[in-house]
Amino acid sequence: MRSEQEREAHRRFVQALQHEHVTCAKPGCGGPMQVTDHTPHNGKVKKYEAECEQCHAVEQITGKEEHAPPWDIASITMMAEIHLLHDQPTCPYDDTPITFISLPNPRRKARYRLLCYYCGRHTEMNWPPPEAKR
Repeated sequence: MRSEQEREAHRRFVQALQHEHVTCAKPGCGGPMQVTDHTPHNGKVKKYEAECEQCHAVEQITGKEEHAPPWDIASITMMAEIHLLHDQPTCPYDDTPITFISLPNPRRKARYRLLCYYCGRHTEMNWPPPEAKR
């Protein structure tokens, strides 16, 4: 169970991740914030810096790296099925939207990398899974 402060930090992270409008959290301001992505190229957890356009307050918005427990097969399959229905799958541990990246595959089979930029969990999968071919 997350505290109210952790829920608010997660909400602001999701806003930054999805390029939504982020407002200043400083009491009495509420101005728009310019969000810049400072994630290293191979970073598993996104790091943003938000600067208020009115009061120039700076806020660091970042995920919390957590690899245990890893995603199980049922969770991965559910996220893939939601993705195939053109809906937004979320991480089963923190409700952050999952990013699907299509990987090159020489055998013309669908291969994806699934990433949660909040907790850093990631995996690769083939689609359809082997059990669906039976």
